[in-house]
Amino acid sequence: MIKHFLFVILLIGGIYYYWTTRPVEHGPGVVAPETPVQEVTYNEDKFTYKGFEIKPKANINLEARVLSIKNYYFDQYSELIPTDIVVGWGPMSDERNLNSLMVRQSDRSFYFEMAKPPIEKNAMWQHASNMHLIGSTQKIRDKINTLREGHIIRIEGYLVNATSTKDGWTLKSSMKRDDIGKDSSELVWIKSLTIL
Repeated sequence: MIKHFLFVILLIGGIYYYWTTRPVEHGPGVVAPETPVQEVTYNEDKFTYKGFEIKPKANINLEARVLSIKNYYFDQYSELIPTDIVVGWGPMSDERNLNSLMVRQSDRSFYFEMAKPPIEKNAMWQHASNMHLIGSTQKIRDKINTLREGHIIRIEGYLVNATSTKDGWTLKSSMKRDDIGKDSSELVWIKSLTIL
């Protein structure tokens, strides 16, 4: 009897996990057509958050599709930035292009695995970005934890640089759309996060 009960509990747990983490599908077509809007800011002061000094560098406003999500628990940035997401817009929000590739995240960066690029490689990189997320409120941090691949999201906030007052390291946000590699990620202070 106990074995049957445990089996039912595990089955329910598995179904719940699948239901709440499965990718969201949209079918063919671009679902996030607009390029992120970014404006350099000159008048925003530094501020402190959880023992980190945060310096806004630009306002960021974007609507994009979540392509991949990775949580980090033990690296030097995880206290400030436990979650990275890869987002895509324009052709990289179109399921017809995404079905033929895998988006992989590792070491705070991302790359594509594919047999053949669905579009020009340069266009792929110019329409996707790895973002280190800092939620400005507990409500936003909780919402980050509910994100799933395929979600269409709207983010308003800052691109920032962050310095650890305890360990001395500094992590700088990319400010460009066409860079590739380890230092090409955006560090985003999120003031508003909406799942559309």
